[in-house]
Parts: sequence; structure tokens; C-alpha cells
Amino acid sequence: MAMTEPERQAWAEKLAALREEALLHTEQALAYMARYGIRPEGHIQPFLPPAARQQHIDRLPYEHAVRQVVVYETEPGEFSAVCPFSGLPDYGVLRIEYVPGSWILELKSLKYYLISWRHIGVTQEDVTAMVYQDVMRHLEDPEYLKVTTVYNVRGGIRTTCTVDSREQRR
Repeated sequence: MAMTEPERQAWAEKLAALREEALLHTEQALAYMARYGIRPEGHIQPFLPPAARQQHIDRLPYEHAVRQVVVYETEPGEFSAVCPFSGLPDYGVLRIEYVPGSWILELKSLKYYLISWRHIGVTQEDVTAMVYQDVMRHLEDPEYLKVTTVYNVRGGIRTTCTVDSREQRR
């Protein structure tokens, strides 16, 4: 079934806005790096800002008296964001571990959330902190929450980032 002209126009406007947002964010990231004397290497690709990621993760009530550890871990290559310095993808394994309070995360929604990072330009450390904050907001009251990212080796360096609620100031 073909799109109507108003539908085509609406999609064209959405794409134009998305393109403009990506260019603006990329320019802002380059200006930020320049303030610290960092020059991008390689080809610069436009990327989206972190605010463009999926903002909602569905959840289900956890109604059990038993304490259990829940772990979600991506397969290698399934989680990625974009390096804001090179425009290249940063691939890694993302692990979310928690003991539920009132809620558990719904898996399909979590998968869509994780995929939404693929075109976001953000440092590895920032994405780990943001995922932690997003998941904590949706879980509300886990006994603990730990988010770890282990990125593929780049330039001979493996980056592992961890945010653990048990180590945060209360």
C-alpha cells in the first residue's frame, strides 16, 4: 500500500528534523572536544544526542518474597553506540544485574531500549552512567543495581565501566 502525499510529507519532515538534530549534536560534540584540545581523527559521521535514545522501558511487578539476582547480558556485538571522537561504532557487552524490589524489566522493551543507543554519539563512560540512571528510574527500588559495559579493544585498550548502586553516596 503506497503512502499518501500527507504521509510522505510527514516522514520527510521527520527525517529533516532528525538530520538537523544529528548535525547540530555532532557540531556541539566537536566544539566540546576542541575546548580540551582534542581533534577528531578519521571520518566524522553525524550522530544523535543521548536524548534521542528510547526513554521508556516497560516493567512488570515483582510479587515474590524470594530474593533473586536478575542478570541481563548482551551477546558480543549486540550493544553499540557511536564514538563522538571518530564517528565509528563502539561495540561492547552490556550487563545489567539487580535484585528486584517492586519491579522487573520487561525484556522486549529492554531490547528496544538497548538498540536505541546505536546511533547515539556518547563516550563509553557516559553511556554506562546513563544506562544505570535509566534502569534505576524504571526499577525504582531494587535492593541493588549494577551496570557494567566491557567494550571491544581499541588501540590496544579494553575499557570496562561499572556503576554499582552499593557504591553510590546516599
